[in-house]
Amino acid sequence: MGMSEILLILVVVLILFGPEDLPVIARSIGKLVFEIRKATNELTKEFKSTIDAPTNIMNKAFEQTTSSRGTEKDTDVSENEAEDHKSDEDLLTYEDEAPKDPLAELPLDMVSYEEKGASR
Repeated sequence: MGMSEILLILVVVLILFGPEDLPVIARSIGKLVFEIRKATNELTKEFKSTIDAPTNIMNKAFEQTTSSRGTEKDTDVSENEAEDHKSDEDLLTYEDEAPKDPLAELPLDMVSYEEKGASR
């Protein structure tokens, strides 16, 4: 917007509303612009924090893993390897080798394997 356009708008507003109402109108427009800017800044911050959240989580996890490795300087390497293998084995153990049949826990009169063509 050029200076001539702003001056034309001010003259039209002055003619329509008069010199008495012009300060009130300018104040209310200023408040409205302030509230709009405040709301857009809050939304921008919220979107930015939402977008950056996964990155922040990954960075924190990476920092924790690197800092925990730095504190283990005095421990024996073979002990660390044994602990690592033990924790891996704990994670990979299963209670049952074969998956359970969820229908096996129901009473037989409720489940009919023959109708569905399935076999036990």
